[in-house]
Amino acid sequence: MRRLLVTLSLVGLSFASSPQPAVAEVEGRTVCEGYCGTAAVGCYVVASIFVGRDKCDAMYGGCLDGCMAALMEEEI
Repeated sequence: MRRLLVTLSLVGLSFASSPQPAVAEVEGRTVCEGYCGTAAVGCYVVASIFVGRDKCDAMYGGCLDGCMAALMEEEI
């Protein structure tokens, strides 16, 4: 029960503190890494038990690639 409570509080905190994608386009690569890192931490905490760490690593890589592509598209 305590583990579930800690997990739910961490997930809620990650959603409450994560920057919006529009902010990621303005701030640059550092914000992309922070945004995707926050999502990856949530994946590690919640979903890695069911899908494995490799899926969370792939999700982080895809998130970072997508965020950087959005930055490049915005600059053009």
